[in-house]
Amino acid sequence: MKTVLLAGVAFVALLNVSAQAADMHIAKAPPPPPPAFSWTGFYLGSHTGAAIGTTTTKNTDSTTVTPFGGFDSNTPLSYDLNSVAIFGGGQIGYNWQLDQIVLGVEADAGYLGGRASRGTDGGDLVEVRYGWYGTFTGRAGFAYQRLMTYVKGGAAVAQIRNTASDFSGGVITTNDFSQVSSTRWGWTIGSGFEYAILPNWNVKSEYLYMDFGTRNSTNIDGDIFEHRNRIQTWKVGLNYRWGGSPLQGY
Repeated sequence: MKTVLLAGVAFVALLNVSAQAADMHIAKAPPPPPPAFSWTGFYLGSHTGAAIGTTTTKNTDSTTVTPFGGFDSNTPLSYDLNSVAIFGGGQIGYNWQLDQIVLGVEADAGYLGGRASRGTDGGDLVEVRYGWYGTFTGRAGFAYQRLMTYVKGGAAVAQIRNTASDFSGGVITTNDFSQVSSTRWGWTIGSGFEYAILPNWNVKSEYLYMDFGTRNSTNIDGDIFEHRNRIQTWKVGLNYRWGGSPLQGY
C-alpha cells in the first residue's frame, strides 16, 4: 500500500513539472551583429569641379628692358595671373582597410582648361593656358562605417603654356616674344571625404593644391622670364567599388 502511495505522489509531481515546463518560453539566441562596412577594394569613378590657377611671371635680370615697357627702369617686375575654370576627369584606385584605418593609392586624370591673360599700358602682355593634368597619390583615412575622411599627397603633372611678350599698336613684336609650352611635373597635397550611398557606390568631395614650380622662357633678344604655376581644385565625384560583400553594413 505504501509503495502505491509513493508512486502516486511521484506521478503527480512529474505532471506538475511537465506543466511548468510547458508554460516556459524557449529562450532564443540573439541574432549576430551585421558585418561592418568595408572600404577595401578597387574603385573607378569620375569627377568635376572648379580649378583656380595662380601664375606669377617676372623678369629674372634687373637689366632687362624688353619686352616689357615696365622694365625700362631696370627694376625687376612681375605680373600675377588668376584663371578660373570648370574641369573634369576620372580616377582609379585601391583601398586597404585595417580596423578603422584606410590606406590606399589613387591616380586621376582630366582636363583643366584654365586660361588667363593680362596686358598693360606699357605694352606688356603675359598669358597662361592649362591643358590636361594627372595626379599619382597615396591616401590615409579614417573610416566610420559608410563615412571616410582622408588626406592625400604625391606627384602632379600638367600641360601648361606660359607666354611673355611685348606688343605695340596691338601687334606682337617677334624679337620680344617668349613662350614655353611643356609637360610640368610638381607635387600635390589635399584632403577630402567619401560617403557610401549604396553598397558599392560612394560620393566624394575633395580639395587639392598642386604646385608645378618655375620654368623659364626666352625671346630672340635674349631676355629671360620666369613663370611659376600653382593650381587649387575643388571637386565632387562618384565612385564604384569592387570587393567585399555587397550587403556589408546594410
